[in-house]
Amino acid sequence: MRFLDALREAKCGKRNIVIPDIKCFSPKEGDLMNGRDPVAYAKLLQEAGAPVLSVVTEEEQFHGSLSMLKDIASSVDVPILRKDFIHTKEDLVETKENGASAILLMCNCLEREELIYLYEEALKIGLDPFVETHVKEDFELVKALGAKLVGINNRDITVLEKDDGDVSNTVSLASFAPKDAFLVTESSIKNPKEVRTAINSGADAALVGTAILKAKYTKAFYQMMCRKISLKVCGLMNVEDVELCVSLGVERIGCVVEYPLSVPWNLPISKAKDICASVPEGYTSCTVVGGSREEILNIANEVKPGMVQLHYKESMADTKEIAAILKKEKIGIIKSIPASEEACLEMFGTGDIDTIVRMINDSEVEEILIDPRHGSKVANNDLKLDTKLANSVLAISKTPVCIAGGINESNVSDIIKITSCQNIDVMNGSEDAPGAKSSSKIKNLIEIIDDIDWE
Repeated sequence: MRFLDALREAKCGKRNIVIPDIKCFSPKEGDLMNGRDPVAYAKLLQEAGAPVLSVVTEEEQFHGSLSMLKDIASSVDVPILRKDFIHTKEDLVETKENGASAILLMCNCLEREELIYLYEEALKIGLDPFVETHVKEDFELVKALGAKLVGINNRDITVLEKDDGDVSNTVSLASFAPKDAFLVTESSIKNPKEVRTAINSGADAALVGTAILKAKYTKAFYQMMCRKISLKVCGLMNVEDVELCVSLGVERIGCVVEYPLSVPWNLPISKAKDICASVPEGYTSCTVVGGSREEILNIANEVKPGMVQLHYKESMADTKEIAAILKKEKIGIIKSIPASEEACLEMFGTGDIDTIVRMINDSEVEEILIDPRHGSKVANNDLKLDTKLANSVLAISKTPVCIAGGINESNVSDIIKITSCQNIDVMNGSEDAPGAKSSSKIKNLIEIIDDIDWE
């Protein structure tokens, strides 16, 4: 199967498409293989579900080789993209001879006539040309070529991707790509949220190398990167359960810290600090808190999580101030909206959901949480998600929304289908008893989420 055909076929599947980029070395990150066999690594990624692979063969800066490409191509059953600085027809011929079915042609590194020539020659010998862009002006050439496979590099290849580009480059450029082209976001993609951001902005797939190569659990991390739904498991009470969640591919890992009411999951700052520090890159730590502005800021400064969830009686004024302060520290804020109108009145000064959502949209809050667990009901295990409220918020919110409340193996599929929400938060449904996380329940939740048919 051709590279582009494999991608188009994969787009009809249940997961987002992530193209693993196999490179031995990064000028910015250093050694990435760390003694691993590239062929064994490629086989593992195919086993994880990768529909295609990308292999970097450039020798001097990225320590690749054509022999590595050939060995990988002869050992896997998926099409391969060769990434290198291609300049001649001979480069195309050796690409084909060594088993690749697609070739990278970079607008940044080729003159216009040179790129047009190589594009046409690639097609003649049966290679899919993958045309890489980086700035808006590149799309004039892409459209002139009629390119069907197009990439947006979030970093600058002319400085060997040592710059600090991010997925915002794809967000700003995706609309300029030809509508009939298969669009891939490339480079500087560290977690599933960035994959979803790029795809929601118009990309069809993401090419990811370093983040997957650095992950401890390659297969679980790759599959997590492909997941359309972000799973947060909350109520962790020890570092061992962080390792469990990471090994299974739980994207967001939460704990309850110094909560003002008595709950079974409550932790002191010192223990929460250990938990958040043990969450590796590519995953997100979250602390669930409540109390005064000063107490919340103190917890955030001590624990240093990726996100802070305001889940008590924080006013909108305090929420805005906390969110603005913590944004400077690169800590995101999740703000809960309770199902109770009385609780909404106390927290927001109004029970009108439209007004509440508009207030949150006008703040630095990064996510809204719809959760019946609040205030005096915070330890109640029998509360269920109000899907009507969730859909009302989802319909009008510009801020991403997360849902929680009684979600477990038996209902997670139905709840996701009813709401189409991309973020879910599970506490009791992930454990055998408060704080006792269940490997089998978390694994089953993930398997069910991955198997949801979105058609």
